[in-house]
Amino acid sequence: MDTDVRNTLLLQLKEGSYHAFTKLYEGYFDLLYGFVFSLTRSHDTTAEIVQDTFIKVWINRHNIDLDKSFKSWLYRIAHNLILDEIKKKFHTPLFEDYLIHISDEKLAVTEEEELDFDTFKKTLCRVKTELPPRQAEVFELCKEQGLTAADVAQQLNISEQAVYNHLSQAMKTIREKMSRFSFLLSIFF
Repeated sequence: MDTDVRNTLLLQLKEGSYHAFTKLYEGYFDLLYGFVFSLTRSHDTTAEIVQDTFIKVWINRHNIDLDKSFKSWLYRIAHNLILDEIKKKFHTPLFEDYLIHISDEKLAVTEEEELDFDTFKKTLCRVKTELPPRQAEVFELCKEQGLTAADVAQQLNISEQAVYNHLSQAMKTIREKMSRFSFLLSIFF
């Protein structure tokens, strides 16, 4: 899609144009569908996530920043929805049965590679208590509550750059101390 046409459509969308929304939907649907499907490998889940992504675009159309990449914003929304879907699956009886099956059948290569979500949560709680208070607070607000850096900066009365710095340091520490849970860390954070 041509940059000028896209920017015109985005400006119209910000003003509430359903026609502009439809044009953007048509222009980005295939790209977004391919991106989501490459991560989910499920047509049903992909269709749902793509639909939810565009619903979020419509709801949050006033937040569109013409100076930033719309495609990146769209992909970020979809990525967050995919992560939410994965998190939901961790809390289903079917997934718990699958973990029991892996354990019973010794399908896991090593004990360290088995998914032990309860241990992961306990370890994360312990590591968070070892973080400096501001880092822990920023981590919880950004990564666990899903607030944006701007929202966290406003809430804590600090700059956005300070939010990014605290979050970066917190993530570095968490990754170092929880390296055996790298798979779960990549899913959730």
